[in-house]
Amino acid sequence: MANLILGSTLFANIILPFLFIFTITFAILEKTKFLGEKKDINAIVALVFGLVTVGVPWAIGVVMNIIPVVAVIIVVLISWLMTYGFIGGGEKAITPAWKRFFQIILGLVFIGVIIWATGAYKIIANQSWASGIGETVLLIGAVIAVIAIVMSGKQPEGKTD
Repeated sequence: MANLILGSTLFANIILPFLFIFTITFAILEKTKFLGEKKDINAIVALVFGLVTVGVPWAIGVVMNIIPVVAVIIVVLISWLMTYGFIGGGEKAITPAWKRFFQIILGLVFIGVIIWATGAYKIIANQSWASGIGETVLLIGAVIAVIAIVMSGKQPEGKTD
């Protein structure tokens, strides 16, 4: 019975994407307080976003491509946080620099997932300038990482431990 419901096209192609878009939109509106403190307004806006998304077949395809990737990312993050907690790290052990580092990495992963899910990577890959883009991005990333590591080791002038 459960396999019949969970495996149905209605559940997989309508209900799951709607719940995903509704939940993410509602959470963002609640966290940012973009529309104020009223939960009912945020719920209505999230409902509209969810219903509009479900009504567009291309958007459903993009959401269906993103959902498994997001699930894997969440599992990896939770596993890392649990391991970090077991080792003895606390909330204060994570410095603002590490928080910023993880925000940048997650932002880049999110942009990559969106590019992949929409199929834009095929368009980018066919461009003449994109033949060596992977190596260039890797080199720039390595240079930025080295600069960040070197700069984080310096102490401001006049301060000693």
